[in-house]
Amino acid sequence: MKGRWLLANRDFLVRDLVRDYCTVFQSLSAQRQRFEQAGAVSYSALRDLLGEAMRKGVFWRLKDTSHLLFRNAPAHSDIAPVDTPGPISQADTLGLTPQGNGEYSPASATDPAESKQIEALLRHANNLLPGGTAGQHALEALIDWSIGYAFHECVKLREDAFQNQHYANRLAQIARHDAVTADMYNPLRGLVGQTAESSSRELSRISHVLSHGLRMLAQYLAVEKHNTHLARWLASEEHLARQAFGANYVTLLDALYGPEHELLYLLAARDFLEAGRREPAVALLEGANERGLLRCEGHDLLLRLHAEAGAQGTGADICAACGKREGFPCLPYLHPLETH
Repeated sequence: MKGRWLLANRDFLVRDLVRDYCTVFQSLSAQRQRFEQAGAVSYSALRDLLGEAMRKGVFWRLKDTSHLLFRNAPAHSDIAPVDTPGPISQADTLGLTPQGNGEYSPASATDPAESKQIEALLRHANNLLPGGTAGQHALEALIDWSIGYAFHECVKLREDAFQNQHYANRLAQIARHDAVTADMYNPLRGLVGQTAESSSRELSRISHVLSHGLRMLAQYLAVEKHNTHLARWLASEEHLARQAFGANYVTLLDALYGPEHELLYLLAARDFLEAGRREPAVALLEGANERGLLRCEGHDLLLRLHAEAGAQGTGADICAACGKREGFPCLPYLHPLETH
C-alpha cells in the first residue's frame, strides 16, 4: 500500500520538495549574509525554520518529504529528527518486479494508469539521466543525504545562535559587576569567540551542501516533464525558483519544457483549471504572452478562456468550445499535453 500511495502522491511530493528546498535555501542564504554583516544569525528565524516534533518547520518538513520520496524505509518518525540510512530500491518504492537483467518491470501493478505512470518514470529516467535509473538512484540518495546533513548542521547552528543571543550577552552583563575579577572572567571570555567561529563553519558547510544539492536536484527534475503541480509552482513562484537555482534555472526549464518554455505555462494553466481556478490560469497565460513565451497552442488556450469568460459574462452560459448550454463547460483544452 505504501508504494501505491507514494506513486499516487508523487507529483505533489516532488512539488513540495522543490518548493521547500528553495525556501530553506533562500532563508539560510539570508542568515549567512546577516552573519557576514553583523556577526550573528537570528535564533528565532532558525527556530521557526526547523520547528519541533509537534510543530515542524519548513526545513523539518523538507527532510521528511525527502526521506519519504527517496528512502525504502518505514514512514519517518515524528518523535525526533534522527536520520538512519536505508537501502535505495526503486522496486520496493514503486512496487516493481525485478527482471533477470537487473532492470525492473511494472508488471506487478494491476492498475493500467499506475503501470503507465511507472513506465513513463522509467522511460524518462533512462532517456534523460546519465546512467538511467541507476543514475536516478544515485541522485536520490545524494539529494536525501544533503538535505539530512544540512538539517542537522542547522540544528547545531540554532544552538550556537541561542548561546550567542543569551549566554554571550549574559556573560557580558556579569563581567560588568564590580565583584567579578579578571581571574574569574578571563578563562570564560574566549568561549564567545569560539561559538562565533563554530557558527561560521556551520554556515559554510550548510551553504556548500545545499548549493551542491540544488545542482543535483536540477538534474533529477529532468524526469518531471509530466508533473503539472511542479510546473504550476515554477510558473507561479518564478522569482524564488530563479533565485534559488541561479544559473541552473534556465537549464532546468530547457530540460523540462524545451527551449521556448511554453509547455511550462500550458501545464501550469492546466493545473489551475483542473483545480477550478480559471482566473489564475488566465493571468498566468496573459503574463507569459506579454513576455512573448506563448506559441500557437498557448494562444489558442488563452483565446478559448477569454471567449468562454465572455460567453459567461453575457449570461448565456454557453461553452465557447462546444457551443452547448451547460452548467460546466466541457473544457476540451484539458486534453493530455505531449511531454515527450
